[in-house]
Amino acid sequence: MPAASVTAASLLALIAWLKVHQLDLMANEETRKHGIAFEVDFNNHETVDISIKLDLTERVAVKAGEAGRLDIKHLAEIQHMPAYADEFWKLYDGETLLAEWRTPEATA
Repeated sequence: MPAASVTAASLLALIAWLKVHQLDLMANEETRKHGIAFEVDFNNHETVDISIKLDLTERVAVKAGEAGRLDIKHLAEIQHMPAYADEFWKLYDGETLLAEWRTPEATA
């Protein structure tokens, strides 16, 4: 498979993942300008080196507990889009499996 096809498919899978897991980054034009960057260095027609820079965030809730204790809970990303028809996705190029991922459950 040509290196350009693998590169395009890899970036497509990454963007699909970001739309679910990093919606704040994808939904804001200003954060997209600096939050996503990549460089592709074609070694030859069959191999590439890819460098990807992502400004990832994580939703965390912190509550004050007893005796000054701080309780931390990691939260799922808020889903602002309709649920996918399928929970599990696979990306193929012909017969070659390029990526697979599970859509997280929507949270409030």
